Amino acid sequence: MSGARRSLGVALAVVAMAPPAHAQEFTYHPPGDLVPGSGDGRVDEKVYVPGMLFPIEGKAYANSQVYGNGGLYGPGGGQCDAVNYSYPWRDNYCEKRSWGMPLCPSGIGHQGQDIRAETCQKDVHWSVASVDGTITSVGSYSVYLTAEDGTRHDYLHMDSVQVSVGQKVTRGTKLGRVSNNFGGTATSVHLHFNLRQNVASLGMVYVPTYLSLVKSYEATQTPPAPRGAVELFDCERIGGHAFDPENPDDALTVEIEVDGLPPTQDHRVVANRHREDLCDVLGSCKHAFLAPTPRSLFDGKPHELRFRLIDPTDGKRYELLDSPVSLTCGPVAPTAVRRPIDLASRKAWGFSAFWSELPADASSLPVGSPAPKEPLAWLDPSEPARLWVRDGDVRRELPTSRALDWNLDVEGLEAADDAVLELPAGRPLPERAELVVVDDQRFLLDSTESAPPSPPPTPTDPLGTSADSSCALASVGSSRSLTSSLGLLASIVALGLARSRKRAAAR
Repeated sequence: MSGARRSLGVALAVVAMAPPAHAQEFTYHPPGDLVPGSGDGRVDEKVYVPGMLFPIEGKAYANSQVYGNGGLYGPGGGQCDAVNYSYPWRDNYCEKRSWGMPLCPSGIGHQGQDIRAETCQKDVHWSVASVDGTITSVGSYSVYLTAEDGTRHDYLHMDSVQVSVGQKVTRGTKLGRVSNNFGGTATSVHLHFNLRQNVASLGMVYVPTYLSLVKSYEATQTPPAPRGAVELFDCERIGGHAFDPENPDDALTVEIEVDGLPPTQDHRVVANRHREDLCDVLGSCKHAFLAPTPRSLFDGKPHELRFRLIDPTDGKRYELLDSPVSLTCGPVAPTAVRRPIDLASRKAWGFSAFWSELPADASSLPVGSPAPKEPLAWLDPSEPARLWVRDGDVRRELPTSRALDWNLDVEGLEAADDAVLELPAGRPLPERAELVVVDDQRFLLDSTESAPPSPPPTPTDPLGTSADSSCALASVGSSRSLTSSLGLLASIVALGLARSRKRAAAR
């Protein structure tokens, strides 16, 4: 059996198992399989315009107007009957007509394919340019779009036509709305779509449109892939965004692989931070991630970091745009004192080996009192840029811009009351939480009691991420600017991230 026949056999088997009318999954009859009694179809599995855009926005139903419900030779009913707006699709190229058609078995037939839009309403659903090209004709009920290769794409029966002769258009340009305009002759609400192409020995003729439409429609039925980008990586912060168009309200998890080693649960950050520039581009704002650069990388050696988002639907990983990145930080020589911190306290603070532990020798540092068992923090009621963290019998200052470095959620903090403010003010906290390991025991690094107090430096937030839209935007170190970030966002649609999901289309 030939390849073409094998393919046809598969298609026929699919149709035999096709769901009844009103089915939601896309299915289609094989090319050339016309409504019984409507003519002899052309069995042709060639895609004459590969990669074209489907010419109607939204769902659509390719089938016969004349031989369907409500049609002149149909079984009865009305043109808006539900059976006309359900799968499977059906070819009607070469259906009985009087036009000369050299590629049809009978030599005459229907020139293209009839397609109903998502509903039976006229002048509502947009027809769009299937390719880049030029508008070469606008008639009383037709628009011709000619591609650079000479193929003509014909649109018939539209209303609200938006284009004019000579106009250059790109894929997706709105041409007009699906309607029943036929110059005064009755027809149903549908788009008649032709492809006219130069065929060897025949010249410019109407070629089968069916499989070109099937392939372009299948592309609209495949769920868009999750996507994102790494937009900041230096020795202060790492950040970017991750987004799943299929689940736009979900916050995705981003996994970080270091030097090709399998990541653990610890190597994750959630993309749930608000970033104003994402609102218009993604249609949703809270899909940014921002974290302190993991302290475990501060050994003075180059490290390769790969960022992958985790698809919440099937758990698959998809690498972010601009990943992997290379980063060299440190080494760091610990100073001051080390305070013992037990496992329960590390969990309470959210400290971990990957994010918090320095690969450094701290055995010579003096040992101080145990670290605070849990984070008790409040906002300063008089200075919003400052918060207070309780440490034993004192309160210690930390700028809100450094809350991220201590795993503190500023949004969830309350204002300090009089009882907190009456505590004596101790030394400011170090600029970031850092742990060290000595003889298999964990310690939190802290400043010495004898050193003069000084406030920690205040980093800017280069990606403008926050729980609201009030944070300022700035560039830091090797971070990308906001302009670059928007450029990356625009390029994601073109580049895409390949993934294989269960497809809605059945062949």
